[in-house]
Amino acid sequence: MNQSLETIATFSFAPEMGLVRSKLESEGIECFVKDELVSQTYIHNAVGGMKLQVKADDAERARKIIEEMKVFAQPVAQPSRMGAFDRATRRMPLLKGTGLATRFLALLVLIAVLLTVVYMILVL
Repeated sequence: MNQSLETIATFSFAPEMGLVRSKLESEGIECFVKDELVSQTYIHNAVGGMKLQVKADDAERARKIIEEMKVFAQPVAQPSRMGAFDRATRRMPLLKGTGLATRFLALLVLIAVLLTVVYMILVL
């Protein structure tokens, strides 16, 4: 009997797809990967990634397993220290309009100058 295949997930990265595929196969679900080799070239966006497919009868069970694995869960964003630095320095009059790297370098130079002045005052 010829069963149709259903795409249950699409991946951009082979290791992630391999992890899910291994889990499904360990659960007894036969998997097929469409566009695997094409997706691993530089033009992977042209085909929309690797499509993990299973038989239509196994699709619902496979989706539940993938959901339990939390493969597609969004990572919790960690607050960025550079984001805070960016917000604090972009409003400084002399540094307004400069890039983040320039503002960071300017701050380092300012700290070095201040430390040098303090050292000179204490030594003399």
